[in-house]
Amino acid sequence: MRLRKLARHAREAWEVPRDLLLRRYPEFVTGGPLPKGQVPVFVFHSLEPETFGRKLRYLSENGYVTLSAEEYFQVLMGSRPAPDRAVVLTFDDGRGTVWSVGYPLMRRHGMKGIVFLVPGRTVSRPGPLRATIDEVREGRARLDAVLGRERGDAPFLSWEEIEALDRSGLFDFQSHTLSHARIHTGPKVAGFLTPAMRSGYACMDVPLIHEDGRDRLAGELPLGTPLLRSEPRTSEALRFYEDAAVRTTCVATVEAEGGEGFFYRKGWEKRLRRFLEHHPIGGRTESAQEREAAIRTELADARRLIEERIGRAVVHLCYPWHASGPTARRLAREIGYRTAFCGKVPGVRITVPGGDPHAIARIGEDYVELLPGRGRADLSSVLRHKWTRRLRGGA
Repeated sequence: MRLRKLARHAREAWEVPRDLLLRRYPEFVTGGPLPKGQVPVFVFHSLEPETFGRKLRYLSENGYVTLSAEEYFQVLMGSRPAPDRAVVLTFDDGRGTVWSVGYPLMRRHGMKGIVFLVPGRTVSRPGPLRATIDEVREGRARLDAVLGRERGDAPFLSWEEIEALDRSGLFDFQSHTLSHARIHTGPKVAGFLTPAMRSGYACMDVPLIHEDGRDRLAGELPLGTPLLRSEPRTSEALRFYEDAAVRTTCVATVEAEGGEGFFYRKGWEKRLRRFLEHHPIGGRTESAQEREAAIRTELADARRLIEERIGRAVVHLCYPWHASGPTARRLAREIGYRTAFCGKVPGVRITVPGGDPHAIARIGEDYVELLPGRGRADLSSVLRHKWTRRLRGGA
């Protein structure tokens, strides 16, 4: 699994020069201008104090302003002009460092952003709110404890943190679907559930498992559960429901031979795979009607749950893994989403006024400091940092 992850990061890193050659990035990335009226949209995930603070400082010192979701929508619709040097900062998944790192730094620099939440993975944690880097600076908390939450039992914002951030007026909370789900699409085995997959953000790569009449997330699954070939739920792929019997022996083997300790033994994966080679995986594929109902639930329930907690309209959507099929795109409009944020959009460097609000192009956080301004970064140094981080297995 580790080798496959490194291979994926390497492929992603080499996509950059390819996309540069194909002119898929905005002009400013390669040293060009940011034309008047164009508003780049940046995407962030986990936040680190030094690098995130440096990016916000660069924006502030060079006169950039940030737009809320509604302000950006009005620009796209042509009902208001784009302010000079306007940008949009988006944060996917509702990760814990939005509270512990993002909130103090956004407040310090007078910035605002859009957080795309996954309410099906969001929990309530009554009591005192978690410490932030402000408490670290004041000597009342340790930095490793503040940042370590994303690798442990609290990777996502709690509802209490979300409500506090909403009251600050610095963040819009919008939809990243109900569960940011992946689904099995066929009987080919891709791996097995390990202890590392049940914590932090690795859990988001674990496909839904249907058991006892409902879908279960990674944290509810027994170790050794076979994970099959998968795709995002919002893609057009049809879901494969494997027979529960395929899990029985794998899970029982892991449990009988030490639970977590089983995965520290050499050749553990080969052993589980060897069993499945002699036991074909049966199951059924969902119908197009079942796919539509499931995607509708992902889109509609996410909107409803967030609105119930914050008391504000949720009309902006971000597709998980930037994946959307025709069914998801149609349903998003029917359910009432005004926009859908994506990643790279074919033929679109920056979504401009009059462009498709349901296919908004975004660019990675690495490129913030390539915007025109004093102290502008060099593309080669940005790419070196990006490749090094990816090849080391970072996000």
